Amino acid sequence: MPVKLTDPHVRHASPKDNRYEIADSQQPGLRLVVQPSGAKSWAYRYEREGGKPVKVTLGRAAGPGALSLAEARNAANDASRLRSIGGDPADRRRAEKRAEAARIAAEEREARRKDDTVENVLARYYADHVDGLKSAREVRRVLGRELKDWAKRRVDDIQRGDAIRLLDAVKARAPVQSKRLRAYGRHFFAWCASKELTGANPFEGTAVVKEVPRDRVLTDDELRLLLRAIERLEWPRRQFFHLLLLTAQRLNEVGAMEWSELDLTSDTPTWVLPGSRSKNGRSHTIPLSPSAVEILTGMDRLANSPRVFASFSAARAKTAINDAMLAVVREEAEMRGDDPEATTVAPWRLHDLRRTAATTMPRLGVDVVTIERVLNHQMRGVMAVYQKYSFDREKRRALELWADFLNNLTTARESNVVPLKKAEA
Repeated sequence: MPVKLTDPHVRHASPKDNRYEIADSQQPGLRLVVQPSGAKSWAYRYEREGGKPVKVTLGRAAGPGALSLAEARNAANDASRLRSIGGDPADRRRAEKRAEAARIAAEEREARRKDDTVENVLARYYADHVDGLKSAREVRRVLGRELKDWAKRRVDDIQRGDAIRLLDAVKARAPVQSKRLRAYGRHFFAWCASKELTGANPFEGTAVVKEVPRDRVLTDDELRLLLRAIERLEWPRRQFFHLLLLTAQRLNEVGAMEWSELDLTSDTPTWVLPGSRSKNGRSHTIPLSPSAVEILTGMDRLANSPRVFASFSAARAKTAINDAMLAVVREEAEMRGDDPEATTVAPWRLHDLRRTAATTMPRLGVDVVTIERVLNHQMRGVMAVYQKYSFDREKRRALELWADFLNNLTTARESNVVPLKKAEA
């Protein structure tokens, strides 16, 4: 039978062996529910059309977060008014619970994603996918350099417009780098989507940069100029550029050379590039010419480092060699009586040295197959399956011919240089 509930009624309602309810006579449908454990709660009871009884829990009646009697009556009154206009309190309560659960889930996701910055997620991407690839060093280099301005931004904050602006900026500076960035960035954000870190891939649908094959080859006179400029550089740039030219290997492979890879004391000195550092993933033996051995044996070793060269910026090194070449060509112009300021050096890239060596060797009597072996290009078709000959002897002859050719470029020119005499007054 309903009773007029009071705050003391609520406080002193004692638990019994079975759960029981006390109906409030002041607010139809309101019930104080008392459990055998002593827990108390408020409930609103009503009947749906057809007489089906329904109970909606309003909240606790005791303990932390409990509703007071007045608050419980207000909640029951709200439910009663909802019924009067055709609503259903139980349905609304379920909708409220779903909304609250969604809000909590969204807050939890937001809290987790505060750490999902490009910088942090890239580290996870490298460990999960990239580090096992042969191209790992290149992927890390491109993404680490080009996405650095996004480092502190969340991955799901990066939009397609951001990717387009970045690709355009890189394209203006280095078209090939832009193509690499698009490929690597697209895969990175696809990986992010697979981990539900972002809903869209900002690199998807961006324009593909067409890569134009380079064909720049330095002339003999440009090589002579380069060799004279190299001699003006300081350690380790001087030795690095010499070895880059003499070995005809890739920039990063020479730059990361280690002493343990070198045999400088045998009758056939070599540099064995491990597969972990080569572009095609295969170990590569590079015979060392006497000129290359002389450079390496004359170098001081870095303290506490297995590397031959200390880390340095290739871009700054290239700037240094450009400046040195320009200084040489202007000095020569002045000796000829020409205007030094009118002289220039045609643009070239470090990788052009490798192409220049490959293009010059046939003039020295080296066959194309041997040149491909010197460059560590992977053979294709039947040759790749059956051709297992090392070509070490042929490669040594090719690189020694190349070293002699370079040496002759400078010695022949220097013997013919005659300084310009000043006219007598």
